[in-house]
Amino acid sequence: MTEPVITRIKTSLAQQMAQPGGRTLSEVQRRADERLGRHKAEVMAEIEAAVAGLESLCAARPQASGAEVYRLASRVVDLAGFFDTGPLFDAGYSLADTADRMTSADAWDWPPVQVHVQALRLILNAGCERNAATQQLLSGLKAVAAKARS
Repeated sequence: MTEPVITRIKTSLAQQMAQPGGRTLSEVQRRADERLGRHKAEVMAEIEAAVAGLESLCAARPQASGAEVYRLASRVVDLAGFFDTGPLFDAGYSLADTADRMTSADAWDWPPVQVHVQALRLILNAGCERNAATQQLLSGLKAVAAKARS
């Protein structure tokens, strides 16, 4: 019996990858961040629209609104996660979690939602900066969320 002959074929991709040069990981990340940064104004406008929608819901206080509050809060979280929005992401997440838990427990209450929405507005108006005041605000939201859960 004869021994099998193994022939290694080099693809053009393998040859290109073996050549020196190319981009470093830090350069690729920098370029990706630059491209993402070009969309920040659009994203912040979308977040602003979601917060305005939440404010409208709080003003109208419709009966079956838990799902809509959750949808808008999730929109804030989804969009805020792409950029450094400091406490905005945390406040949006807290609102989504609170709305979900109140809806699941069939214990809807508007005041915790109103407090969260006001906090979102304050954070947006302050430029989404993380500082002592926003840390205090987030601590207050945690207490509100815990009370709403019980």
